Amino acid sequence: MDVDVKLSFARVAAHHGKGVLRALLGLLLAAGVSETTPAYSQSRSDRAFLEWAIQIEIQQQDMGRIAQRRSQTPAVRELGTYLLERHRQAESRLRPVASRLGVPLSNGLSATHLRVQRRFTSIPSADFDRGFIRHEVGDYRYFIARFDAAAASRNRSIRQYATNELTGLRQDQTRILTLAHQGS
Repeated sequence: MDVDVKLSFARVAAHHGKGVLRALLGLLLAAGVSETTPAYSQSRSDRAFLEWAIQIEIQQQDMGRIAQRRSQTPAVRELGTYLLERHRQAESRLRPVASRLGVPLSNGLSATHLRVQRRFTSIPSADFDRGFIRHEVGDYRYFIARFDAAAASRNRSIRQYATNELTGLRQDQTRILTLAHQGS
């Protein structure tokens, strides 16, 4: 909920009591103001999660393309193909959630993520597969922690999106860890 709206509700509650506040909230809901209305859509942390998540989806698609081109082993090339498609689909699930909540999402990578991409395009070929897998192991550990936190959001749409994505992320992590243990 917008900070100004929260302050207004707090003032009403202070002057007129909680009964009036409940009545106002009831009127807002009756008027169609809900979690899908931009002014009531999400907390700052929910917005930050959505903005971060789109960066991850775009970056993982790019990482998949890089692995397809640069990998020395069929297993890592296949992982690249998988990551490209998996995160393309995840992006297509994320954008409607953000749109419903009134959060505009970027179509490009942040400077930080662009630096990661440049690093992986310049790693010597002989070191690429091992470096790529190591990077993905760390990334997925971080992704899962962030999605776990978002799965506890008070916003139902974000909570549902994060919860649904966690299953796939955990399966991806298992696949990546298996490759890491095989020595790719």
